[in-house]
Amino acid sequence: MSSFLQFLDRPQGVRIAWQAVGAAHAPAVLLSNSLAADQSMWAAVVQQLREQFRIITYDNRGHGHSTCPDAPSSLADLANDAMAVLDAAGVAKAWWLGVSLGGMTGMQAALDHPDRLLGLMACHCRARIDQASIDGWNQREAVARAQGMAALAEPTLSRWFTPEVQAAHPQVMAEVKAMIARQTVAGYATCTHAIKTMQLWDRLGQWQLPTCFVSGAQDGAAPPDEMLAMSQRVAGSRMEVLDPCGHLSCIQRPDDLVKIFLSWRAAH
Repeated sequence: MSSFLQFLDRPQGVRIAWQAVGAAHAPAVLLSNSLAADQSMWAAVVQQLREQFRIITYDNRGHGHSTCPDAPSSLADLANDAMAVLDAAGVAKAWWLGVSLGGMTGMQAALDHPDRLLGLMACHCRARIDQASIDGWNQREAVARAQGMAALAEPTLSRWFTPEVQAAHPQVMAEVKAMIARQTVAGYATCTHAIKTMQLWDRLGQWQLPTCFVSGAQDGAAPPDEMLAMSQRVAGSRMEVLDPCGHLSCIQRPDDLVKIFLSWRAAH
């Protein structure tokens, strides 16, 4: 069992924090985070999967314990970071389970590194972005640069969870707000650049991997209709909608997310 935080150095002064739990020779599952989040978002999922799998988690550049310069990154850069994590863990191939930015990075990895993935589960994410969305990211980045990440904590929380969920789980919401606030502005900016410059839509379906898309019925950031359109471009893919669920099923519906993952994996 390995559960201590480890670090690997990447180009341009990037340092990635990662860790692994579970039996060394069990099938590997790589968990990839949302923007403005760190490895703690997966706590409930890790607890359920660690007995059957080797679970590898990591912090995106500039998030959690990872560092980065204040410079733009692409989804390809983020996918390469993930491959470096697999290399450091001694893992040749892994199942990819990613939420939001982690789902986008997973699609990029499926395109760039298909030989390293056993399958891709992309949750609460998009494959294309319009100008209005780019403008929104630019506005949020400007707020972060002027006021710090704490200023984005409440608005981000409201994008991720409905008012009903926030009211019903105040302690969890406080923890999520604290998680958002402790991320770095440089990390937020470099990863939003990766989202704003994504080039995935026209390449959907170019990989030959088991693929599952998971959406939340109340997810305004990556609505079910958009994710259904994505799945229709990937032959043989599976589409699941959790209802009720917002943007982070790993926090709001971890038990059901794990059930979908286990069912989908068993089918392949």
